[in-house]
Amino acid sequence: MAEHGIRSLRHIRTAGAAILAALLAAATLSACGGDESGGAVTLKFWTHTHPPMIKLNQTLIAEYERQHPNVRIEYQQVPNDEFDTKMLTSMSNGTGPDVLNLDDTTLRGEYLPKRLLAPIDYGALGTGSADELKARYLPRTLDGASADNELYGLPSEFNATAFAVNTQHFADAGLDPDAPPKTWQDVAADARKLSGAGHTQAFSFLYLHSGWYTQQLQTLLNETGGTITDPGHQKATVTSPQAQAALKIWTDLATGAGRAADPNRTSREATSPFSDLATGRQSMAIVYPWAMEQIRESNPDTFAKLKLVPLPQVNPAKPVNRWYGYYWGVSRASEHQQQAWQFIAYLASQSQRWLSDVKFIQPVKGWDTSAAGKQVPGLDVWSAAYRQGKFDEVAPHFAEIKDAVMAMVNDTVFDHVAIPEASRKAAETIDRSLGS
Repeated sequence: MAEHGIRSLRHIRTAGAAILAALLAAATLSACGGDESGGAVTLKFWTHTHPPMIKLNQTLIAEYERQHPNVRIEYQQVPNDEFDTKMLTSMSNGTGPDVLNLDDTTLRGEYLPKRLLAPIDYGALGTGSADELKARYLPRTLDGASADNELYGLPSEFNATAFAVNTQHFADAGLDPDAPPKTWQDVAADARKLSGAGHTQAFSFLYLHSGWYTQQLQTLLNETGGTITDPGHQKATVTSPQAQAALKIWTDLATGAGRAADPNRTSREATSPFSDLATGRQSMAIVYPWAMEQIRESNPDTFAKLKLVPLPQVNPAKPVNRWYGYYWGVSRASEHQQQAWQFIAYLASQSQRWLSDVKFIQPVKGWDTSAAGKQVPGLDVWSAAYRQGKFDEVAPHFAEIKDAVMAMVNDTVFDHVAIPEASRKAAETIDRSLGS
């Protein structure tokens, strides 16, 4: 993970059993029913759409309702391409869920500045303080749901970034999967050979919604040293040489001399974003732990041909990674905040099942030496990636900024607008959002 952050996940030996026991104890505080008066409580719980996650959520909800007869969980899955808009609108007008599951950039960029979430109820989680809670997790991993020294969520998943290559495609092209591309120039060179062997969709970024565009660009920005805004979020910095270098890597691989695939033929299915890799159409892809599990379940034959390797770098001698998390939080408007946090405590207490069933890594200390952790494919690659990463940059009005980033990439990739012009246009939009 980041410097001064997570040192070596492989060498942390803190027992996970104590964490599990503490959270389970918190989750059973009201084993006889709902609120303190014993009345019935209905909690609305919303998530995005990810089939393995949904399946385990449904199982855990059924277990929780059996243990808490007066609690009913209304679980709703929102389509991924509608999620951001529907969730933010409902939370802003007070009609949203009690319990929600959001990525850290959305939390830090939209929900926390708008004061839409309730701070953690440490008593409901069975802890006495933020320090006690933080001691259960790896350093800095709760920062994705933090603002002004206050915590607002527990991580449901924590992801680093890696690369997957199709070993059969590499063999067809005379490439060695044990010598994968180390730089983005290597990706372009390998793509030319793969195309010559008939694998014309060698590598592609994903063109889904603005969140996907922004996270992929920030993966490249981490490597080039670029940013979207200045540190104080006063003005856009997408016109800087470092930011334009990141956009050039993307554009070159999409439409330039290093073209690795036809972006118009890339899948747009947000529910299964890695379907091109999973079905064997694509040879190389940026991936996350949950993505590999999704492929293993949906396309086991293709999964058997995939090799997990480190993310290509601008400077392989100084690798930089990106990480992000999803967090369970509670609406500030909820009338049942204590019960909502108790339900979250139960979800969080099942970290081994999240790891074994969904391949969601929850960064509790000792996850990687647990029985489920040892079974994670590519554990060494993921462990190194976590040590090299950092959270994405966020800024006020981040939803508008993400839209500007998406427009900038689309301008260069699909409309062939020159990078300086596309970045200037995006900077103007971002500056207006920031009030510059």
